Amino acid sequence: MPEKKQLEWSPRSQVNVERIRAYIAADNPKAAQDVVDEIVISAAGLRDFPLLGKPWKRKSRKLVLTKFPFVLIYKLTPSKVVVLAVAHHRMKA
Repeated sequence: MPEKKQLEWSPRSQVNVERIRAYIAADNPKAAQDVVDEIVISAAGLRDFPLLGKPWKRKSRKLVLTKFPFVLIYKLTPSKVVVLAVAHHRMKA
């Protein structure tokens, strides 16, 4: 079995997650934490299954979350999965 890849969050993706948390938390802090947890768990799953997402723009990949309407945009390097952005599925990332 191949070695797990490291997971790295770009500064942009970290800001995206914090904005998502803040927006949802204004109405429902528990729901905000649930969404952030799902984003983090989904990203962590890419360490074992980096090809789970579909090919996307500029040699990146896109993983659509199943529980919430968000997507992870990420790229692969030989040793890492780098999360580039997190966006609502209707927004351009």
